[in-house]
Amino acid sequence: MEPSDQSSRDDLAELVAAAQSKDVRERCRAVQAAQEWVHTREALAPAAAASLIEAIRPALADSSPKVVQGALELAGTLVERLGDALSPHFSGLWAPILERLGDAKPSLRERAVELAVSGATLAVPTAEALDALRPGFEHRNWRTRE
Repeated sequence: MEPSDQSSRDDLAELVAAAQSKDVRERCRAVQAAQEWVHTREALAPAAAASLIEAIRPALADSSPKVVQGALELAGTLVERLGDALSPHFSGLWAPILERLGDAKPSLRERAVELAVSGATLAVPTAEALDALRPGFEHRNWRTRE
């Protein structure tokens, strides 16, 4: 194992830990740092993506719009970069994405729609995506149903 691989794993572990912090500012910084981390990598291993998805899942349900926006952008970047290699890990994001489809903030709703569409076309088979999105048609929030 190369030293750069080990430092990369350490950096990723620190980002994941910071994303689970109780401090909103630290979670926001962690999501931004994770975006920068992903953008600086030429190749992204599926194992690293799995760790990032685990960090993104709670961030998508965060009360801070900045954290949610960053998490949606990061998830979109992962989908674009990894495509169907992200499929086994992406299934855990459907429930938080559905909740964000009904967000009161239009910018978050739009990003959630973009993520759902890109996930359904690039990361998972369309039939699986439709099954995951089906509960949204009967959701209590009218924006989600829309």
